[in-house]
Amino acid sequence: MIRIGTLHVFLDRREIRSNGKLLRIGSRAFEILELLIRANGALVSKDEIMQRVWPHTIVEENNLQVHIAALRKALAGDRNLIVTVPGRGYRLVGAQAEGVASVRPAASRLTAAPTALIGREQTVADVLAVLDTARVVTLVGAGGIGKTRVALEAAMRAEASFPDGAAFVSLATVACPQFVPAALAGAFGIVQPAGSLTLEAVLASVANRRMLLVLDNCEHLLDAAAQIATALTESDTGLCVLATSREALRIQGERLCPIPPLDVPGEGADDAEILRASAVQLFSTRVCASDPRFPLDGRSVSLMASVCRRLDGLPLAIELAAARAAVLGIDVLAAHLDDHFRLLTGGFRTALPRHQTLQAMYDWSYRLLGDAERLLLRWLGVFRDSFSIDAVREIVGTKGLADADLLDTIAGLVSKSLLSLESAHGAPRYRLLTTTRAYALQQLANNGECAAAALAHANYFNTLFRLAPGGDDGPRAESRLDVIRRELGNLRAALDWAFSPNGDAEVGIALAAVAVPCLFDLSLVDECRERARAALDAMRNMDETRAREDARVRLLAAYAAALAHTSGSTQVVHDAWSELHALGVDADEAGLPAREP
Repeated sequence: MIRIGTLHVFLDRREIRSNGKLLRIGSRAFEILELLIRANGALVSKDEIMQRVWPHTIVEENNLQVHIAALRKALAGDRNLIVTVPGRGYRLVGAQAEGVASVRPAASRLTAAPTALIGREQTVADVLAVLDTARVVTLVGAGGIGKTRVALEAAMRAEASFPDGAAFVSLATVACPQFVPAALAGAFGIVQPAGSLTLEAVLASVANRRMLLVLDNCEHLLDAAAQIATALTESDTGLCVLATSREALRIQGERLCPIPPLDVPGEGADDAEILRASAVQLFSTRVCASDPRFPLDGRSVSLMASVCRRLDGLPLAIELAAARAAVLGIDVLAAHLDDHFRLLTGGFRTALPRHQTLQAMYDWSYRLLGDAERLLLRWLGVFRDSFSIDAVREIVGTKGLADADLLDTIAGLVSKSLLSLESAHGAPRYRLLTTTRAYALQQLANNGECAAAALAHANYFNTLFRLAPGGDDGPRAESRLDVIRRELGNLRAALDWAFSPNGDAEVGIALAAVAVPCLFDLSLVDECRERARAALDAMRNMDETRAREDARVRLLAAYAAALAHTSGSTQVVHDAWSELHALGVDADEAGLPAREP
Protein backbone atom coordinates (compact mmCIF):
# COMPACT_ATOMS: atom_id res chain seq x y z
CA MET A 1 0.00 0.00 0.00
CA ILE A 2 1.23 3.49 -0.88
CA ARG A 3 0.25 6.59 1.09
CA ILE A 4 0.10 9.92 -0.78
CA GLY A 5 -1.11 12.68 1.48
CA THR A 6 -4.52 11.50 2.73
CA LEU A 7 -4.85 8.89 -0.01
CA HIS A 8 -4.07 5.19 0.26
CA VAL A 9 -3.21 3.55 -3.06
CA PHE A 10 -3.35 -0.23 -3.52
CA LEU A 11 -1.49 -1.00 -6.73
CA ASP A 12 -2.24 -4.72 -6.65
CA ARG A 13 -6.02 -4.09 -6.39
CA ARG A 14 -5.88 -0.89 -8.47
CA GLU A 15 -7.78 0.96 -5.73
CA ILE A 16 -7.55 4.45 -4.23
CA ARG A 17 -9.14 5.18 -0.85
CA SER A 18 -9.51 8.41 1.10
CA ASN A 19 -10.32 7.97 4.77
CA GLY A 20 -11.46 4.44 3.94
CA LYS A 21 -13.81 5.57 1.19
CA LEU A 22 -13.22 4.21 -2.31
CA LEU A 23 -12.44 6.88 -4.90
CA ARG A 24 -13.23 6.22 -8.52
CA ILE A 25 -10.90 7.49 -11.23
CA GLY A 26 -10.43 6.41 -14.80
CA SER A 27 -8.12 3.53 -15.71
CA ARG A 28 -5.74 5.81 -17.61
CA ALA A 29 -5.50 8.22 -14.69
CA PHE A 30 -4.65 5.27 -12.44
CA GLU A 31 -1.96 4.11 -14.89
CA ILE A 32 -0.44 7.60 -14.82
CA LEU A 33 -0.49 7.59 -11.02
CA GLU A 34 1.11 4.14 -10.91
CA LEU A 35 3.85 5.31 -13.28
CA LEU A 36 4.55 8.35 -11.07
CA ILE A 37 4.63 6.19 -7.95
CA ARG A 38 7.08 3.71 -9.44
CA ALA A 39 9.39 6.55 -10.46
CA ASN A 40 10.01 7.16 -6.72
CA GLY A 41 10.11 10.93 -7.05
CA ALA A 42 12.05 10.97 -10.33
CA LEU A 43 10.85 12.93 -13.31
CA VAL A 44 8.54 11.03 -15.66
CA SER A 45 8.60 12.60 -19.10
CA LYS A 46 5.47 13.35 -21.09
CA ASP A 47 6.72 11.05 -23.84
CA GLU A 48 7.13 8.18 -21.39
CA ILE A 49 3.62 8.64 -20.03
CA MET A 50 2.12 8.86 -23.52
CA GLN A 51 3.97 5.74 -24.63
CA ARG A 52 2.89 3.77 -21.55
CA VAL A 53 -0.74 4.89 -21.27
CA TRP A 54 -1.59 5.38 -24.95
CA PRO A 55 0.73 2.92 -26.74
CA HIS A 56 0.68 3.06 -30.53
CA THR A 57 -2.05 5.71 -30.44
CA ILE A 58 -1.91 9.33 -31.54
CA VAL A 59 -3.38 11.58 -28.83
CA GLU A 60 -3.09 15.26 -28.03
CA GLU A 61 -1.22 16.48 -24.96
CA ASN A 62 -4.39 17.94 -23.47
CA ASN A 63 -5.61 14.35 -22.88
CA LEU A 64 -2.70 13.91 -20.51
CA GLN A 65 -3.45 17.23 -18.83
CA VAL A 66 -7.09 16.17 -18.24
CA HIS A 67 -6.00 13.02 -16.38
CA ILE A 68 -3.38 14.90 -14.34
CA ALA A 69 -6.13 17.33 -13.33
CA ALA A 70 -8.31 14.39 -12.24
CA LEU A 71 -5.51 13.05 -10.05
CA ARG A 72 -4.93 16.44 -8.46
CA LYS A 73 -8.65 16.71 -7.76
CA ALA A 74 -8.51 13.35 -5.97
CA LEU A 75 -5.57 14.59 -3.90
CA ALA A 76 -7.61 17.63 -2.86
CA GLY A 77 -5.49 19.60 -0.39
CA ASP A 78 -2.40 17.61 -1.37
CA ARG A 79 -2.71 18.40 -5.07
CA ASN A 80 0.74 20.05 -5.06
CA LEU A 81 2.35 16.64 -4.51
CA ILE A 82 2.13 16.21 -8.30
CA VAL A 83 4.75 18.65 -9.54
CA THR A 84 4.75 19.91 -13.12
CA VAL A 85 8.20 20.32 -14.67
CA PRO A 86 7.45 22.78 -17.51
CA GLY A 87 8.11 21.39 -20.96
CA ARG A 88 9.34 18.05 -19.60
CA GLY A 89 6.87 16.07 -17.49
CA TYR A 90 5.75 15.39 -13.92
CA ARG A 91 7.07 14.24 -10.54
CA LEU A 92 5.21 12.79 -7.58
CA VAL A 93 6.66 13.83 -4.22
CA GLY A 94 5.76 12.64 -0.75
CA ALA A 95 4.61 9.12 -1.67
CA GLN A 96 5.40 6.60 1.08
CA ALA A 97 5.28 2.81 0.90
CA GLU A 98 4.21 0.98 4.05
CA GLY A 99 5.86 -2.36 4.81
CA VAL A 100 8.64 -4.21 3.05
CA ALA A 101 9.22 -4.55 -0.62
CA SER A 102 6.50 -6.49 -2.35
CA VAL A 103 6.04 -7.88 -5.79
CA ARG A 104 2.68 -7.72 -7.49
CA PRO A 105 1.04 -10.98 -8.45
CA ALA A 106 1.99 -12.30 -11.84
CA ALA A 107 0.17 -10.55 -14.63
CA SER A 108 1.11 -9.69 -18.15
CA ARG A 109 2.79 -6.33 -18.36
CA LEU A 110 3.36 -6.64 -22.10
CA THR A 111 1.38 -4.30 -24.30
CA ALA A 112 -0.06 -5.97 -27.37
CA ALA A 113 0.83 -4.22 -30.61
CA PRO A 114 -2.13 -2.75 -32.52
CA THR A 115 -0.95 -4.21 -35.84
CA ALA A 116 0.27 -7.60 -36.97
CA LEU A 117 3.99 -8.20 -37.23
CA ILE A 118 4.89 -8.42 -40.91
CA GLY A 119 7.62 -10.55 -42.40
CA ARG A 120 9.12 -11.72 -39.11
CA GLU A 121 7.58 -15.14 -38.53
CA GLN A 122 10.84 -17.03 -39.06
CA THR A 123 12.82 -14.46 -37.09
CA VAL A 124 10.48 -14.78 -34.09
CA ALA A 125 10.63 -18.57 -34.34
CA ASP A 126 14.44 -18.40 -34.30
CA VAL A 127 14.38 -16.20 -31.19
CA LEU A 128 12.01 -18.58 -29.39
CA ALA A 129 14.24 -21.52 -30.25
CA VAL A 130 17.26 -19.78 -28.74
CA LEU A 131 15.24 -18.80 -25.63
CA ASP A 132 14.66 -22.50 -25.02
CA THR A 133 18.39 -23.06 -24.62
CA ALA A 134 19.82 -19.81 -23.19
CA ARG A 135 19.15 -17.60 -20.17
CA VAL A 136 20.33 -14.39 -21.84
CA VAL A 137 19.40 -13.71 -25.46
CA THR A 138 20.29 -10.41 -27.13
CA LEU A 139 18.65 -9.26 -30.35
CA VAL A 140 21.20 -7.16 -32.23
CA GLY A 141 20.80 -5.07 -35.34
CA ALA A 142 20.87 -1.59 -36.80
CA GLY A 143 18.66 1.16 -35.45
CA GLY A 144 15.17 0.97 -36.93
CA ILE A 145 15.55 -2.70 -37.89
CA GLY A 146 12.66 -3.74 -35.61
CA LYS A 147 14.42 -5.31 -32.62
CA THR A 148 11.88 -4.09 -30.07
CA ARG A 149 8.90 -5.29 -32.10
CA VAL A 150 10.42 -8.75 -32.58
CA ALA A 151 11.31 -8.95 -28.87
CA LEU A 152 7.76 -8.08 -27.82
CA GLU A 153 6.26 -10.62 -30.19
CA ALA A 154 8.62 -13.33 -28.97
CA ALA A 155 7.96 -12.42 -25.32
CA MET A 156 4.19 -12.57 -25.76
CA ARG A 157 4.46 -16.03 -27.32
CA ALA A 158 6.90 -17.26 -24.67
CA GLU A 159 5.10 -15.73 -21.68
CA ALA A 160 2.98 -18.80 -20.99
CA SER A 161 6.17 -20.81 -20.43
CA PHE A 162 7.13 -18.66 -17.43
CA PRO A 163 5.02 -19.17 -14.26
CA ASP A 164 5.58 -15.58 -13.16
CA GLY A 165 4.91 -14.13 -16.58
CA ALA A 166 6.92 -11.56 -18.48
CA ALA A 167 7.93 -7.97 -17.88
CA PHE A 168 9.14 -5.24 -20.20
CA VAL A 169 11.48 -2.40 -19.32
CA SER A 170 12.65 0.19 -21.80
CA LEU A 171 15.96 1.85 -21.08
CA ALA A 172 15.43 4.30 -23.94
CA THR A 173 14.30 7.12 -21.67
CA VAL A 174 16.75 6.24 -18.87
CA ALA A 175 19.61 8.69 -19.22
CA CYS A 176 21.92 7.48 -16.44
CA PRO A 177 22.66 4.16 -14.69
CA GLN A 178 21.39 5.51 -11.36
CA PHE A 179 17.86 5.69 -12.78
CA VAL A 180 17.83 2.03 -13.85
CA PRO A 181 16.50 0.67 -10.50
CA ALA A 182 13.32 2.73 -10.81
CA ALA A 183 12.76 1.48 -14.35
CA LEU A 184 13.28 -2.12 -13.23
CA ALA A 185 11.00 -1.72 -10.24
CA GLY A 186 8.23 -0.47 -12.48
CA ALA A 187 8.67 -3.38 -14.87
CA PHE A 188 8.64 -6.01 -12.12
CA GLY A 189 5.76 -4.42 -10.23
CA ILE A 190 7.93 -3.83 -7.18
CA VAL A 191 7.10 -1.27 -4.51
CA GLN A 192 10.08 -0.35 -2.34
CA PRO A 193 9.96 1.71 0.85
CA ALA A 194 11.22 5.25 0.32
CA GLY A 195 15.00 5.51 0.21
CA SER A 196 15.62 1.78 -0.31
CA LEU A 197 15.35 1.63 -4.09
CA THR A 198 18.74 0.30 -5.11
CA LEU A 199 19.62 -2.08 -7.89
CA GLU A 200 20.62 -4.72 -5.34
CA ALA A 201 17.29 -4.41 -3.53
CA VAL A 202 15.31 -4.70 -6.74
CA LEU A 203 17.28 -7.72 -7.88
CA ALA A 204 16.90 -9.38 -4.48
CA SER A 205 13.13 -8.92 -4.66
CA VAL A 206 12.89 -10.97 -7.83
CA ALA A 207 15.72 -13.42 -7.18
CA ASN A 208 13.37 -16.42 -7.13
CA ARG A 209 10.96 -15.32 -9.80
CA ARG A 210 10.51 -17.57 -12.82
CA MET A 211 9.84 -15.01 -15.46
CA LEU A 212 11.05 -13.39 -18.66
CA LEU A 213 12.42 -9.85 -18.62
CA VAL A 214 12.57 -7.93 -21.88
CA LEU A 215 15.38 -5.41 -21.46
CA ASP A 216 14.93 -3.01 -24.35
CA ASN A 217 17.31 -0.39 -25.84
CA CYS A 218 20.48 -1.31 -23.97
CA GLU A 219 23.11 0.23 -26.23
CA HIS A 220 23.68 3.44 -24.26
CA LEU A 221 23.76 1.67 -20.88
CA LEU A 222 25.69 -1.47 -21.79
CA ASP A 223 27.53 -1.82 -18.47
CA ALA A 224 24.33 -1.46 -16.44
CA ALA A 225 22.42 -3.81 -18.74
CA ALA A 226 25.20 -6.39 -18.55
CA GLN A 227 25.24 -6.15 -14.74
CA ILE A 228 21.46 -6.62 -14.58
CA ALA A 229 21.41 -9.57 -16.95
CA THR A 230 24.30 -11.25 -15.13
CA ALA A 231 22.80 -10.74 -11.67
CA LEU A 232 19.36 -11.96 -12.72
CA THR A 233 20.58 -15.12 -14.39
CA GLU A 234 23.64 -16.20 -12.38
CA SER A 235 21.56 -18.13 -9.82
CA ASP A 236 19.84 -21.40 -10.63
CA THR A 237 16.36 -19.93 -11.11
CA GLY A 238 14.03 -19.72 -14.06
CA LEU A 239 14.52 -16.03 -14.80
CA CYS A 240 15.56 -15.23 -18.38
CA VAL A 241 16.54 -11.98 -20.07
CA LEU A 242 15.65 -11.05 -23.64
CA ALA A 243 17.63 -7.90 -24.47
CA THR A 244 17.68 -5.63 -27.51
CA SER A 245 20.75 -3.62 -28.39
CA ARG A 246 22.79 -2.40 -31.31
CA GLU A 247 25.70 -4.40 -29.92
CA ALA A 248 26.20 -7.40 -27.66
CA LEU A 249 26.21 -7.18 -23.85
CA ARG A 250 29.33 -9.39 -23.89
CA ILE A 251 28.53 -11.47 -20.83
CA GLN A 252 28.98 -15.16 -20.16
CA GLY A 253 26.21 -17.34 -21.55
CA GLU A 254 24.82 -14.65 -23.84
CA ARG A 255 23.40 -15.82 -27.18
CA LEU A 256 23.06 -13.36 -30.04
CA CYS A 257 20.21 -13.23 -32.54
CA PRO A 258 20.97 -10.81 -35.39
CA ILE A 259 17.81 -9.19 -36.77
CA PRO A 260 18.03 -8.87 -40.56
CA PRO A 261 16.29 -6.32 -42.79
CA LEU A 262 12.99 -7.28 -44.39
CA ASP A 263 13.06 -9.06 -47.73
CA VAL A 264 13.11 -6.77 -50.76
CA PRO A 265 12.14 -7.79 -54.30
CA GLY A 266 14.85 -8.23 -56.87
CA GLU A 267 15.22 -6.13 -59.98
CA GLY A 268 12.88 -7.36 -62.69
CA ALA A 269 10.49 -9.11 -60.29
CA ASP A 270 6.88 -9.30 -61.47
CA ASP A 271 3.98 -7.82 -59.49
CA ALA A 272 3.20 -11.08 -57.69
CA GLU A 273 6.81 -11.51 -56.57
CA ILE A 274 7.00 -7.87 -55.47
CA LEU A 275 3.88 -8.15 -53.33
CA ARG A 276 5.24 -11.28 -51.64
CA ALA A 277 8.32 -9.43 -50.40
CA SER A 278 7.92 -8.58 -46.70
CA ALA A 279 9.30 -5.05 -47.12
CA VAL A 280 6.64 -4.27 -49.74
CA GLN A 281 3.96 -5.90 -47.60
CA LEU A 282 4.89 -3.58 -44.74
CA PHE A 283 4.91 -0.53 -47.02
CA SER A 284 1.55 -1.35 -48.63
CA THR A 285 -0.09 -2.16 -45.29
CA ARG A 286 1.03 1.11 -43.70
CA VAL A 287 0.27 3.34 -46.69
CA CYS A 288 -3.20 1.82 -47.17
CA ALA A 289 -3.94 2.26 -43.46
CA SER A 290 -3.23 5.98 -43.88
CA ASP A 291 -4.93 6.29 -47.27
CA PRO A 292 -7.40 3.49 -48.12
CA ARG A 293 -7.63 4.90 -51.67
CA PHE A 294 -3.93 4.43 -52.32
CA PRO A 295 -3.59 2.74 -55.74
CA LEU A 296 -2.03 -0.70 -55.99
CA ASP A 297 -1.72 -0.74 -59.78
CA GLY A 298 1.32 -2.04 -61.63
CA ARG A 299 3.14 1.31 -61.64
CA SER A 300 2.61 1.91 -57.92
CA VAL A 301 3.71 -1.64 -57.08
CA SER A 302 6.88 -1.18 -59.14
CA LEU A 303 7.65 2.12 -57.40
CA MET A 304 7.05 0.56 -53.98
CA ALA A 305 9.58 -2.14 -54.86
CA SER A 306 12.11 0.52 -55.88
CA VAL A 307 11.58 2.49 -52.66
CA CYS A 308 11.96 -0.61 -50.47
CA ARG A 309 15.17 -1.61 -52.26
CA ARG A 310 16.63 1.86 -51.85
CA LEU A 311 15.79 1.76 -48.15
CA ASP A 312 17.49 -1.65 -47.78
CA GLY A 313 14.40 -3.22 -46.22
CA LEU A 314 14.81 -1.13 -43.04
CA PRO A 315 11.38 -1.24 -41.30
CA LEU A 316 11.56 2.21 -39.68
CA ALA A 317 12.56 3.86 -42.95
CA ILE A 318 9.81 1.97 -44.80
CA GLU A 319 7.15 3.03 -42.30
CA LEU A 320 8.25 6.66 -42.52
CA ALA A 321 8.28 6.43 -46.32
CA ALA A 322 4.79 4.92 -46.36
CA ALA A 323 3.51 7.78 -44.20
CA ARG A 324 4.95 10.27 -46.69
CA ALA A 325 3.61 8.36 -49.70
CA ALA A 326 0.10 8.58 -48.25
CA VAL A 327 0.40 12.37 -48.29
CA LEU A 328 2.66 13.10 -51.27
CA GLY A 329 1.94 10.11 -53.50
CA ILE A 330 4.33 7.34 -54.44
CA ASP A 331 5.66 9.17 -57.52
CA VAL A 332 6.78 12.23 -55.54
CA LEU A 333 8.24 10.06 -52.78
CA ALA A 334 10.27 7.95 -55.21
CA ALA A 335 11.52 11.01 -57.10
CA HIS A 336 12.79 12.74 -53.94
CA LEU A 337 13.97 9.77 -51.91
CA ASP A 338 17.65 10.67 -52.25
CA ASP A 339 17.09 13.31 -49.57
CA HIS A 340 16.34 10.61 -46.99
CA PHE A 341 16.62 12.73 -43.89
CA ARG A 342 14.53 15.68 -45.01
CA LEU A 343 11.77 13.53 -46.47
CA LEU A 344 11.47 10.68 -43.98
CA THR A 345 9.92 12.39 -40.99
CA GLY A 346 6.57 12.17 -39.28
CA GLY A 347 6.57 8.91 -37.34
CA PHE A 348 3.95 7.97 -34.74
CA ARG A 349 3.61 10.71 -32.16
CA THR A 350 3.86 8.13 -29.38
CA ALA A 351 7.08 6.65 -30.77
CA LEU A 352 10.39 7.36 -29.10
CA PRO A 353 11.68 10.76 -30.27
CA ARG A 354 14.61 9.14 -32.06
CA HIS A 355 12.20 6.92 -34.02
CA GLN A 356 10.03 9.78 -35.24
CA THR A 357 12.56 10.73 -37.93
CA LEU A 358 15.38 8.86 -39.63
CA GLN A 359 17.71 11.75 -38.77
CA ALA A 360 17.01 11.44 -35.05
CA MET A 361 17.62 7.70 -35.11
CA TYR A 362 21.07 8.08 -36.68
CA ASP A 363 21.92 11.06 -34.46
CA TRP A 364 21.33 8.79 -31.46
CA SER A 365 23.66 6.09 -32.83
CA TYR A 366 26.32 8.62 -33.82
CA ARG A 367 26.43 10.16 -30.34
CA LEU A 368 27.18 6.75 -28.83
CA LEU A 369 30.33 6.30 -30.95
CA GLY A 370 33.89 7.12 -29.95
CA ASP A 371 35.86 9.75 -31.88
CA ALA A 372 37.67 7.19 -34.06
CA GLU A 373 34.41 5.39 -34.84
CA ARG A 374 32.74 8.65 -35.84
CA LEU A 375 35.63 9.57 -38.12
CA LEU A 376 35.67 6.14 -39.76
CA LEU A 377 31.90 6.06 -40.26
CA ARG A 378 31.99 9.47 -41.96
CA TRP A 379 34.79 8.49 -44.34
CA LEU A 380 33.20 5.16 -45.19
CA GLY A 381 30.37 7.16 -46.71
CA VAL A 382 32.48 7.68 -49.85
CA PHE A 383 32.05 3.99 -50.74
CA ARG A 384 28.95 3.61 -52.88
CA ASP A 385 29.21 -0.18 -52.87
CA SER A 386 30.95 -2.83 -50.79
CA PHE A 387 34.64 -2.35 -50.03
CA SER A 388 37.70 -4.19 -48.76
CA ILE A 389 39.97 -3.74 -45.77
CA ASP A 390 42.74 -2.64 -48.14
CA ALA A 391 40.56 0.14 -49.51
CA VAL A 392 39.81 1.39 -46.01
CA ARG A 393 43.50 1.27 -45.07
CA GLU A 394 44.54 3.37 -48.06
CA ILE A 395 41.68 5.87 -47.94
CA VAL A 396 41.03 6.35 -44.23
CA GLY A 397 44.66 5.69 -43.30
CA THR A 398 45.40 9.23 -44.44
CA LYS A 399 43.63 10.42 -41.27
CA GLY A 400 46.38 9.04 -39.04
CA LEU A 401 44.70 5.93 -37.65
CA ALA A 402 47.25 3.20 -36.95
CA ASP A 403 46.49 -0.12 -38.61
CA ALA A 404 45.63 -1.90 -35.36
CA ASP A 405 43.38 0.97 -34.30
CA LEU A 406 41.73 0.96 -37.71
CA LEU A 407 40.93 -2.75 -37.50
CA ASP A 408 39.55 -2.33 -33.98
CA THR A 409 37.41 0.58 -35.14
CA ILE A 410 36.02 -1.39 -38.08
CA ALA A 411 35.18 -4.24 -35.72
CA GLY A 412 33.49 -1.73 -33.41
CA LEU A 413 31.22 -0.43 -36.17
CA VAL A 414 30.33 -4.00 -37.17
CA SER A 415 29.51 -4.89 -33.55
CA LYS A 416 27.33 -1.77 -33.26
CA SER A 417 25.35 -2.83 -36.35
CA LEU A 418 26.38 0.23 -38.37
CA LEU A 419 28.57 -1.73 -40.80
CA SER A 420 27.71 -5.04 -42.46
CA LEU A 421 30.27 -7.76 -43.08
CA GLU A 422 30.07 -9.69 -46.32
CA SER A 423 32.25 -12.44 -47.73
CA ALA A 424 33.15 -12.80 -51.39
CA HIS A 425 35.30 -15.80 -52.30
CA GLY A 426 36.68 -15.88 -48.77
CA ALA A 427 37.77 -12.24 -48.73
CA PRO A 428 35.89 -10.06 -46.23
CA ARG A 429 34.12 -7.02 -47.62
CA TYR A 430 32.01 -4.44 -45.87
CA ARG A 431 28.96 -2.39 -46.74
CA LEU A 432 26.91 0.48 -45.32
CA LEU A 433 23.14 0.43 -45.62
CA THR A 434 21.96 3.11 -48.04
CA THR A 435 20.42 5.14 -45.22
CA THR A 436 23.55 4.78 -43.08
CA ARG A 437 25.70 5.93 -46.00
CA ALA A 438 23.46 8.95 -46.55
CA TYR A 439 23.93 9.91 -42.89
CA ALA A 440 27.70 9.33 -43.09
CA LEU A 441 27.94 11.64 -46.11
CA GLN A 442 25.92 14.26 -44.26
CA GLN A 443 28.36 14.13 -41.34
CA LEU A 444 31.30 14.21 -43.78
CA ALA A 445 29.92 17.46 -45.19
CA ASN A 446 29.27 18.87 -41.70
CA ASN A 447 32.95 18.30 -40.87
CA GLY A 448 34.24 19.80 -44.13
CA GLU A 449 35.85 16.52 -45.20
CA CYS A 450 33.98 15.72 -48.43
CA ALA A 451 36.69 16.81 -50.88
CA ALA A 452 39.53 15.09 -49.01
CA ALA A 453 37.62 11.82 -48.66
CA ALA A 454 36.42 11.81 -52.27
CA LEU A 455 39.92 12.57 -53.58
CA ALA A 456 41.46 9.76 -51.53
CA HIS A 457 38.72 7.42 -52.77
CA ALA A 458 39.25 8.31 -56.44
CA ASN A 459 43.05 8.06 -56.19
CA TYR A 460 42.85 4.66 -54.53
CA PHE A 461 40.64 3.15 -57.23
CA ASN A 462 42.72 4.73 -59.99
CA THR A 463 45.77 2.95 -58.59
CA LEU A 464 43.87 -0.30 -58.01
CA PHE A 465 42.61 -0.45 -61.61
CA ARG A 466 45.94 0.65 -63.09
CA LEU A 467 47.88 -2.06 -61.27
CA ALA A 468 45.56 -4.84 -62.39
CA PRO A 469 46.75 -6.94 -65.37
CA GLY A 470 46.71 -4.78 -68.46
CA GLY A 471 47.92 -1.80 -66.44
CA ASP A 472 51.31 -0.18 -66.45
CA ASP A 473 52.89 -1.35 -63.23
CA GLY A 474 52.86 -5.11 -63.21
CA PRO A 475 50.51 -8.07 -62.91
CA ARG A 476 48.00 -9.05 -60.27
CA ALA A 477 45.95 -12.21 -59.74
CA GLU A 478 42.71 -10.66 -60.92
CA SER A 479 42.22 -9.12 -64.32
CA ARG A 480 41.40 -5.45 -64.57
CA LEU A 481 37.97 -6.38 -65.93
CA ASP A 482 37.25 -8.55 -62.88
CA VAL A 483 38.33 -5.80 -60.51
CA ILE A 484 36.20 -3.16 -62.24
CA ARG A 485 33.21 -5.51 -62.34
CA ARG A 486 33.49 -5.96 -58.56
CA GLU A 487 34.12 -2.26 -57.86
CA LEU A 488 31.66 -0.83 -60.38
CA GLY A 489 29.68 1.13 -57.79
CA ASN A 490 32.82 2.73 -56.40
CA LEU A 491 34.08 3.55 -59.92
CA ARG A 492 30.83 5.34 -60.66
CA ALA A 493 31.00 7.25 -57.38
CA ALA A 494 34.57 8.37 -58.08
CA LEU A 495 33.80 9.50 -61.64
CA ASP A 496 30.62 11.30 -60.58
CA TRP A 497 32.58 13.27 -57.99
CA ALA A 498 35.61 13.96 -60.19
CA PHE A 499 33.57 15.61 -62.96
CA SER A 500 31.23 17.46 -60.60
CA PRO A 501 31.65 21.21 -59.93
CA ASN A 502 33.43 20.42 -56.65
CA GLY A 503 35.51 17.57 -58.06
CA ASP A 504 38.95 17.21 -59.62
CA ALA A 505 38.80 16.77 -63.41
CA GLU A 506 42.50 15.85 -63.63
CA VAL A 507 41.94 12.89 -61.33
CA GLY A 508 38.76 12.01 -63.19
CA ILE A 509 40.52 11.94 -66.57
CA ALA A 510 43.24 9.61 -65.29
CA LEU A 511 40.65 7.30 -63.73
CA ALA A 512 38.41 7.36 -66.79
CA ALA A 513 41.30 6.54 -69.13
CA VAL A 514 42.08 3.40 -67.13
CA ALA A 515 38.58 2.17 -66.34
CA VAL A 516 36.03 3.52 -68.83
CA PRO A 517 37.24 1.36 -71.78
CA CYS A 518 36.46 -1.71 -69.67
CA LEU A 519 32.81 -0.68 -69.50
CA PHE A 520 32.59 -1.61 -73.18
CA ASP A 521 33.70 -5.16 -72.39
CA LEU A 522 31.20 -5.33 -69.55
CA SER A 523 28.44 -4.62 -72.11
CA LEU A 524 27.82 -1.22 -70.51
CA VAL A 525 28.14 0.40 -73.92
CA ASP A 526 25.90 3.41 -73.29
CA GLU A 527 27.69 4.20 -70.04
CA CYS A 528 31.06 3.74 -71.76
CA ARG A 529 30.06 6.30 -74.37
CA GLU A 530 28.74 8.88 -71.88
CA ARG A 531 31.63 8.52 -69.42
CA ALA A 532 34.22 8.80 -72.20
CA ARG A 533 32.50 11.86 -73.66
CA ALA A 534 32.40 13.58 -70.24
CA ALA A 535 36.13 13.01 -69.76
CA LEU A 536 36.96 14.20 -73.29
CA ASP A 537 34.89 17.34 -72.76
CA ALA A 538 36.81 18.05 -69.54
CA MET A 539 40.10 17.89 -71.48
CA ARG A 540 39.20 20.51 -74.07
CA ASN A 541 40.76 23.50 -72.35
CA MET A 542 43.71 21.67 -70.81
CA ASP A 543 47.29 21.91 -72.03
CA GLU A 544 48.60 18.80 -73.76
CA THR A 545 50.96 16.55 -71.81
CA ARG A 546 52.10 13.03 -72.55
CA ALA A 547 49.80 11.61 -69.89
CA ARG A 548 46.82 13.57 -71.21
CA GLU A 549 47.59 12.55 -74.78
CA ASP A 550 47.65 8.88 -73.76
CA ALA A 551 44.39 9.35 -71.86
CA ARG A 552 42.83 11.11 -74.84
CA VAL A 553 43.74 8.20 -77.15
CA ARG A 554 42.15 5.60 -74.88
CA LEU A 555 39.05 7.68 -74.26
CA LEU A 556 38.58 8.50 -77.95
CA ALA A 557 38.91 4.83 -78.86
CA ALA A 558 36.37 3.85 -76.21
CA TYR A 559 34.02 6.60 -77.32
CA ALA A 560 34.30 5.65 -80.99
CA ALA A 561 33.78 1.94 -80.32
CA ALA A 562 30.72 2.66 -78.18
CA LEU A 563 29.33 5.03 -80.80
CA ALA A 564 29.69 2.37 -83.48
CA HIS A 565 27.42 0.11 -81.43
CA THR A 566 24.85 2.64 -80.29
CA SER A 567 24.65 5.67 -82.56
CA GLY A 568 22.31 5.97 -85.47
CA SER A 569 24.38 8.81 -86.91
CA THR A 570 27.12 7.44 -89.17
CA GLN A 571 28.59 10.93 -89.45
CA VAL A 572 29.17 11.16 -85.69
CA VAL A 573 30.82 7.75 -85.72
CA HIS A 574 32.98 8.71 -88.69
CA ASP A 575 34.08 11.95 -87.02
CA ALA A 576 35.09 10.13 -83.84
CA TRP A 577 37.20 7.56 -85.67
CA SER A 578 38.71 10.25 -87.86
CA GLU A 579 39.81 12.18 -84.78
CA LEU A 580 41.39 9.04 -83.40
CA HIS A 581 43.16 8.23 -86.65
CA ALA A 582 44.45 11.80 -86.85
CA LEU A 583 46.41 11.01 -83.71
CA GLY A 584 48.04 8.15 -85.61
CA VAL A 585 46.54 5.42 -83.44
CA ASP A 586 44.42 2.44 -84.43
CA ALA A 587 41.91 0.81 -82.13
CA ASP A 588 44.13 -2.26 -81.83
CA GLU A 589 46.98 -0.09 -80.57
CA ALA A 590 44.65 1.39 -77.96
CA GLY A 591 43.82 -2.11 -76.76
CA LEU A 592 40.14 -1.76 -77.68
CA PRO A 593 37.72 -3.61 -79.93
CA ALA A 594 37.89 -2.52 -83.53
CA ARG A 595 34.97 -0.56 -84.86
CA GLU A 596 32.29 -2.32 -86.77
CA PRO A 597 32.70 -2.13 -90.54
